[in-house]
Amino acid sequence: MEKKFKTAAGIGVAALAIVVAGGGYYHFHMNNDTPDFAIKTIQESLEEHDTKSFYRAVDVTGVLDSGYDGFVEGLTSPENTMTPDAKDAIKNFMQMLRAPMILSLKAAIDSYIATGDLKSEENGGVIELLEKTGLNDAEIRDVKNIQVNDANRDEAFADLIIYQPELEKEFPLQFILVRGKDNQWQVSRVQNFREYVEAIGQARRIQLDDYLAKAGEINSRHDSTVREAEQKYGMILAVGNLGNDKTRTELKNLINDVFKKDWEDRKQELFSLKVPKDAEPLQNLYMRICDLSIAASKDYAKWMDDNNAATIKAAEEKIHQVQTLMTEAATLAKRMTS
Repeated sequence: MEKKFKTAAGIGVAALAIVVAGGGYYHFHMNNDTPDFAIKTIQESLEEHDTKSFYRAVDVTGVLDSGYDGFVEGLTSPENTMTPDAKDAIKNFMQMLRAPMILSLKAAIDSYIATGDLKSEENGGVIELLEKTGLNDAEIRDVKNIQVNDANRDEAFADLIIYQPELEKEFPLQFILVRGKDNQWQVSRVQNFREYVEAIGQARRIQLDDYLAKAGEINSRHDSTVREAEQKYGMILAVGNLGNDKTRTELKNLINDVFKKDWEDRKQELFSLKVPKDAEPLQNLYMRICDLSIAASKDYAKWMDDNNAATIKAAEEKIHQVQTLMTEAATLAKRMTS
């Protein structure tokens, strides 16, 4: 759990600075004391790997701080069903991580500006954070609504429009710019990252629930087939004898035609599901269960031919592993459902 919280803490923080950095891609013709010029400066500083100009146009500390706060607020918002104690624990833990996390993110941003690359070998954590927040797959589409605040002429607003595949729609990241004493404008903070985090969380919850429902239906349906086959297996043994070739042939056919085939069909159906990233551990368990069950079926069928103790032992060991993994999968699925 601690590792999970460490990873989550920098999601909005890491992504925002880089998304802001990628947002100024317009060719404006304007005075150098306008908000539009600040956005154009961001673009040019990245193209020229000019860290000094970038930091003149972006208050990285302010963007990181506001993104960090927005992420924590989104993670612990009323819409989140975790307990109050859990929310307090997350807030306290993330506050403890705040200073070192922001320092590491600034270093990653410097690397990105200087090279145009996050350097995965050096900033793997930042890349993971981008993946966690979904901004790694986001497409920058527009910069809109750049306007000075009528109530405060030293403040301006700009919407960075991104398309988020998980949301299946565009989302406006709303940034605040401020004018300094030298009349130069600077991107200072993001004000709606909490709403973005909440939207991503809700979308992922829907996708996860959809996966759990479909996987549950597949497993339930195939479990019924296996139970029926087990009953038939018992009936064959009840009227036959394992020392009889006819009985062993009937059992072998049942294993190959029903047990093994049903596990192969189950695996294919599960494999065909769209698997959210949060469901990948559960999906991997399901695939392992299917593979072991198929292998066990092959061993049982082989035993009907060779009657070798080592063959039946191998089959039973695989079934024991299947039972253990099924218990793990059921526990994990229940935890993910709640």
